[in-house]
Amino acid sequence: MNDNRSDPVAAVDFAAYKAQRDPRHDLLVDAWLTRQLPERDYLLGNTICSTSRWLIFGDTGIGKTLFAMSMAGAIAAGEPFLNWGGRHPARVMYIDGELPAETFKDRMILVADTYGPEIALYGYSREVLRPDDMPPLNTEAGQKWLFREIDLVKPDIIFFDSIMCLLVGSMSEEEAWAPMKPMVRALSARRIAQIWLNHTGHNADRSFGTKTREWEMDTVLGLSKGEDDGPDATVRLDFRKARLRTPDTADQFAPCMVRFAEGRWRHDGAAAKRAGHPQSEVDMIKGAILDVYDRLAEGAQQSVGFDGKPTHKVSVDKIRDEVKSRGFLDQDDHGHITATSRSHFRHAKTKLITAKKLIESEGMVWRA
Repeated sequence: MNDNRSDPVAAVDFAAYKAQRDPRHDLLVDAWLTRQLPERDYLLGNTICSTSRWLIFGDTGIGKTLFAMSMAGAIAAGEPFLNWGGRHPARVMYIDGELPAETFKDRMILVADTYGPEIALYGYSREVLRPDDMPPLNTEAGQKWLFREIDLVKPDIIFFDSIMCLLVGSMSEEEAWAPMKPMVRALSARRIAQIWLNHTGHNADRSFGTKTREWEMDTVLGLSKGEDDGPDATVRLDFRKARLRTPDTADQFAPCMVRFAEGRWRHDGAAAKRAGHPQSEVDMIKGAILDVYDRLAEGAQQSVGFDGKPTHKVSVDKIRDEVKSRGFLDQDDHGHITATSRSHFRHAKTKLITAKKLIESEGMVWRA
């Protein structure tokens, strides 16, 4: 019979013994390997989860509010937005300190037309609240007001539009943002995602004000003008920071062109890389294939995939024709796709299948 009474280590729980010898054992690598944490609750694709902190910036008039409110509607409805897949219906607060009430209502009508009027999207417009509501959020009164509203609404995510309009003080100085740091962390501790909108200054390529506010964020997204102009002009999306980016999700954080048309933001294809590093034709065609598939799949009849789950199959020929019509495939004098572009299309499709983005069978493709 074993008698451990002479062995002080065996006589007590080993973990307790180690903790007694090292009171910070729970911070060592082996403790982190077994630490129990909640699973990430994704709200949109693999880009936004319930602890995400985003900063979206862009020049005046670029469409930040239109973009953000459309994103908010998609998250509330649990539907896809651009090339980011829908997850589940969520509770969304949108706090706007910038638009007139009439314009804010117009934006809400657009959201309702796209995602339906029954979604849990709460729109806060300063003009329709009581005079003492929505104090500057970098004040004690403002943060008390916000957390009272959070206790009532219980949101999964909050959009703040914009930093310039919801805070008081000089936005170029650290002092105006400093009171926000504990609040930003408190929202994450409650597992409430947050998206902050900000303007640019004289330099339209960066967010206005102190750079340190980006340190609090896990994602920084820049919006800038595309090459075309007019009411349906493209907008370029560039992720300047993306902590959730992995090799498997890199395509969701890739630079791309989008445009607002027919009441909905649409992925307009991959964007050429900046700083003299043009994107390859194959990579641009990859983005175009996915965008065209998503558009055609909206009206496609459901059928069963290899795994028995319902999917929307689209003809490869239809996708090729639309990619051609969008100008991604070169044509000869007779309007036929050149041999080089046909090769690029096949290569792009093969890369998507190899990366398990698409599945192909008998001339039809669908999302994996």
